[in-house]
Amino acid sequence: MSFYENIFIGRQDLSQQQIEALGVSLSLFVTQNGGSVARCEYCGLRNLAYPIKKNHKGHYYILQIKSGAPLIAELGRLMRINEDIIRQSIVKVDKFNDDENLISQAKTLSDEAVGVRDTGYRASAAKVQVEEIDGKAESAEGDKE
Repeated sequence: MSFYENIFIGRQDLSQQQIEALGVSLSLFVTQNGGSVARCEYCGLRNLAYPIKKNHKGHYYILQIKSGAPLIAELGRLMRINEDIIRQSIVKVDKFNDDENLISQAKTLSDEAVGVRDTGYRASAAKVQVEEIDGKAESAEGDKE
């Protein structure tokens, strides 16, 4: 049995209870077919980087699953069929992360990074120097290279 992390994005017009019910039903499917769910987490309604099927926001939900590959393939098929799920991703991992909130943890780690970062695709030649001063990260315009 292998470890998998599954994240799916639900439509913006659904309520939080409907998304959680969808997550519980997927968890139930996994447990009934011989797998186990280590963790289920609703991560909230967030803005999407680009519209997906006319949705500008989406409900994020994460499942950490321990099961075999055939069950994961069937779970992916069921999620592709479901019209309430606009995107889904299943990734095989070595072990589960035990942190409390997975999405907010990823956001804080990227905010705390110190060094030179690219400012984006529109200003690809511009770099921003991020310096740590008194425990807080501050950014200053760097030279264009």
